[in-house]
Amino acid sequence: MQDLLKKIIEMDEQARKVEQQAKSEKLKSEEDVEKLREQIYNDYIERAKARVEKNIGVEEKRAQEYLKAYEERIDSAKKEMRGLLEANKEQWVDEIVKRSLA
Repeated sequence: MQDLLKKIIEMDEQARKVEQQAKSEKLKSEEDVEKLREQIYNDYIERAKARVEKNIGVEEKRAQEYLKAYEERIDSAKKEMRGLLEANKEQWVDEIVKRSLA
């Protein structure tokens, strides 16, 4: 009877150790999963930031090209208007004066 009671107590102690070990492993696994989740999240954020930086560079380059083309069109229009002014200045002045006095 004493041996049976002793064996029951030993088995109970072993079961408690196994249960404690299982809880400990579960907690470690949960921590590992959380670390992995954070690592995946951080990697994703880093890649997203890199894409944004790359896109910013591309968009800035595109904006500079657009600005340059726009400035060239403006300069071309200015030259054309100056040419018209030089070619027609006398005629336009005479016409303005004539209409003002009429």
